[in-house]
Amino acid sequence: MFLFQIDTEVINMAHAFVPQHLLDLAEYLKKCEISDENYDLQCIHRTIINRAYLSTYLHTEEWIINNGKFNNIREYSEKPIGYHKAICIALALLNKQQLSEIYEDFIKLRSDADYNIVRIINSEDAQKALDLAYKIQNALQ
Repeated sequence: MFLFQIDTEVINMAHAFVPQHLLDLAEYLKKCEISDENYDLQCIHRTIINRAYLSTYLHTEEWIINNGKFNNIREYSEKPIGYHKAICIALALLNKQQLSEIYEDFIKLRSDADYNIVRIINSEDAQKALDLAYKIQNALQ
């Protein structure tokens, strides 16, 4: 079991769960010095990517709902699509085209980490996920 301390900043929104905590966990895992003798580090790197992505997804979805005209992000598309692609479309329509493109890169990285068991996921991939998460989330502050 991992024990970690979360930055306790005042949250103005009522959440049953704070998405920032996922990013805090990902950052904590990245900083841990875990020996590859005892663990498959790909599992750790894939977890970092997944948690950083989910934190960003939840943060971005909330930003879109609070700053857009719809309460469901999929309403930004003319075709039935998944939630992840809907984020990209909504960002572009809300004058965040560059963020939309960055978000698409993040989707690809997260998809590889979650589903592509042939691709080796390394520490640099995990760091890229953290960098993307902070870049997107900070741009939507």
